[in-house]
Amino acid sequence: MKIILKLFLIFILAVQCKNVEETDWLETKNSRNYIDYGMYIQKHPDTKKLSKALSQYFILKDSSNDFGGCYRYNASISFIDDSKILFDDELKSLDSIRLCTFQYLKNGKPNISSSLKTDVQIPESNLRDSISIGRFDIIFYNKPFATENLKLTLIEVSKGIHDYKEHLSKSWFKKSYSELTKKKRIGIDKLNDKRLIFFDFSHMNNQRFTPQLIKPEFY
Repeated sequence: MKIILKLFLIFILAVQCKNVEETDWLETKNSRNYIDYGMYIQKHPDTKKLSKALSQYFILKDSSNDFGGCYRYNASISFIDDSKILFDDELKSLDSIRLCTFQYLKNGKPNISSSLKTDVQIPESNLRDSISIGRFDIIFYNKPFATENLKLTLIEVSKGIHDYKEHLSKSWFKKSYSELTKKKRIGIDKLNDKRLIFFDFSHMNNQRFTPQLIKPEFY
């Protein structure tokens, strides 16, 4: 009986998550801002609409002439032979990406952590604290994109970002993220929901791109 109840609860949760994803997509697909598609992908990395969302992201980004906050201190993620993952140009296993993501957001990069911090107001509070402005440049050097490997990687990156939100929640409120009020969760989400930036450099014949050093505006 307990097993049946557990399976039923899992089913209900899955249906609810699917409904949220569908609602988010209905809102996103009408947007003319590529950033909204990046937010959708970060929130739903396992979506079946990944290819559609990416295609629209690049169409809108190219038409806006916006280079999208590329910054030398962002963490870069790219792929070799459609299967190997590079995190900041170091070969990584898929199961290490979550921890790499969290550590980057929490600690920055060696000797430059101060360049990856900004001062913000703690949600639902008069207090302030510094958080990471770090983002993740998801870079494609080949077409077609390795969609399945990309999806698996994005799932781990999103988990790492959630771990950072857990870290902020416990640091600020001494509670787990799931135990926070809705307003506090929304506040933390808004500080972390634009962490992914996508770049299509497939036209560069595998030449590696060096980002600019100008610090982007945090939003």
